[in-house]
Amino acid sequence: MHGVCFMSRKAGLVWGLLGQGRASQTMNRSYAAIPEALRSAFSFCVQQVRQYDYLNYVWVAQMPKELRPPLFALRAFNIETALVVDSVRSKELVVGQIRFQWWRDAIKSAYDGRPPNHPVALALAHVLHSPGPATATGASGNAHADDVNPDSGEIRCRSDGCNLSSCDSVGGDPASRAADVFPGHCDRGISASPPPYSRYCFKRIIDCREADFLDPQPPLDLQALEKYAEGTSSQLMYLQLAAAGIKHRDADHAASHLGRATGITTLLRGTAAHAASRRCYLPVDLCAEARVSQEDVYNGVVSEGLRDVVHKVASLAKGHLDEARRLAPRLPLGAAGVMLPAVAVGRYLQALESVNFNPYDPTLIRKQGGSGAGSAPVSYILEVKWHHLRGTY
Repeated sequence: MHGVCFMSRKAGLVWGLLGQGRASQTMNRSYAAIPEALRSAFSFCVQQVRQYDYLNYVWVAQMPKELRPPLFALRAFNIETALVVDSVRSKELVVGQIRFQWWRDAIKSAYDGRPPNHPVALALAHVLHSPGPATATGASGNAHADDVNPDSGEIRCRSDGCNLSSCDSVGGDPASRAADVFPGHCDRGISASPPPYSRYCFKRIIDCREADFLDPQPPLDLQALEKYAEGTSSQLMYLQLAAAGIKHRDADHAASHLGRATGITTLLRGTAAHAASRRCYLPVDLCAEARVSQEDVYNGVVSEGLRDVVHKVASLAKGHLDEARRLAPRLPLGAAGVMLPAVAVGRYLQALESVNFNPYDPTLIRKQGGSGAGSAPVSYILEVKWHHLRGTY
């Protein structure tokens, strides 16, 4: 649940009529230039996003066909690292650490053109070594991670100098498999021109999820909550910009704010599900001030204090969403498409306000996100399409 939106099964037929059918038909055309050996890997990525992250499946399916494979691969990676936290019991910490290290190794191997035999790793490796769209840059399009003070939370992606730990690849025979899938890469390890995707972003996502797994205590304050969102959702937003060939300072700033809004909103959306697993992402200091105990959160006790805490967290997310949207007129062509996660964020925060900031409200959970695979409300699908056609978010 950490960083992934799980939706309930609704309006599937309508979505099929409005776009899912078109998406499934054109995905094959999207893979036309992809080696046959990799098509099943990308199909797996699509199914993972459709099953576990349907809100984002909707907007990715609207993207130009050449952008769908990298976007689905990136979002599938996000899902895989999030599922580590949910699939390993707390007493098996070493197992979780092994799995996170496996993903560090897999990313390094993917950059080296020698991915392990895992569909998401294979898809990512192809994406990393494939020519992307022409880069859209602005006057300050060469911003890197060290252009901004990391303490401010405005951390940028960069494509050089952010190396993962040195690890050998794991699983199968990556050298012989890569020779078939990535001809020309295996002789020299990596491609002649460095991939535009930042190693730092992948590393940060894995590190933040592992830290959350090893220390499952609630965040101490809003700053800690924001730091987690920036380390996961914002990094994914930066990677999505890279997939679209966008290198622009204002786009980076918008992605930073939207990523934090998305991450915080995702945690709010999962409050009830987290409580069932005795997890809480409401800040400790706000809960103490409002006299809300962790047991109250776990038991779904809705008090005025809880509503106040949720309101403050939601207000932080709304502030970041508003700032991301304020930057919209300054973004380069094509950037608005990868900012479409803003639609789901805005809808959830509005719905949360309508139920007086009760994250346990059954109607809110049913309409805005629950457990299991499925689809999304028709109104959400239409709103995504409307924004996509207008070039807004």
